[in-house]
Amino acid sequence: MEQSDKERAQTERLENDYEVARSPTIQKITNKVCGCGYIGSSWTTQSEAEKLLKYLKLDENDTLLEIGAGAGWPGLYLAKQSGCHVTLLDIPVTGLEIAKKRAKDDLMSDRVCALSGNAANLPFQVPTFSAVSHSDVLCCLIKKQEVLKECRRVIHSSGLMAFTVISIQPDLSDRERKQAIQVSPDFVETEVDYLTMFENTGWGSISYEDITEEFQRSCQLMMLAEQEQEEGLRALKGDIEFEEGKVAWELKLKAFSKGLLRRELFVVKPI
Repeated sequence: MEQSDKERAQTERLENDYEVARSPTIQKITNKVCGCGYIGSSWTTQSEAEKLLKYLKLDENDTLLEIGAGAGWPGLYLAKQSGCHVTLLDIPVTGLEIAKKRAKDDLMSDRVCALSGNAANLPFQVPTFSAVSHSDVLCCLIKKQEVLKECRRVIHSSGLMAFTVISIQPDLSDRERKQAIQVSPDFVETEVDYLTMFENTGWGSISYEDITEEFQRSCQLMMLAEQEQEEGLRALKGDIEFEEGKVAWELKLKAFSKGLLRRELFVVKPI
């Protein structure tokens, strides 16, 4: 499936992010913020990963599909803790190569499959998976409902899907909405809310958590961690990018503190 120019730019940026994520400086920051011990750019903390394990009820008999898997966090962790088989799917190949190396190092290669593919056109012909997860991925995609339809197509009728998204609060003024979009992931805007998307794509919501406060704490930790690693970050990214990054985090945290944005965790089942 062909990508738009903006989607291609997003993929190129992610490829670079995964290359940079190999840096010991970035790994120290990631580990401080997420507590995960993995290379990656997911906002999922270890406590949130434990929530995913609880909601999905994974065990060694399950097959998990991780959409937008990046470098394997938290998909590899979910598989390691539960014993399930996991298929990691993403478009950028750099992250998937990192994930495959981590799976090998963790002696999990026989339970891990890494595929480059588009979530709006999944390369599976029949219901294959007992669970699906994705972390802050759907909010970064244009074809949100197409992705939800595809996930519904490839999951068993008794399966579960759990995922997090960043979303814009409803009923904002034009000025507030513009401020929220400025600090949000690409393609965060939606034509309808997520509950309506579920109804349109064959999913029923069974659990919901507003995890905005946890995300705000992660943002604060990120700012602190980057301050602690300032010397290494300046050497890695340059002074201009470092200073721009500081401003970006301050604006993001301000938007969440003002209630313009929220981060949500949904658990849904096929209907």
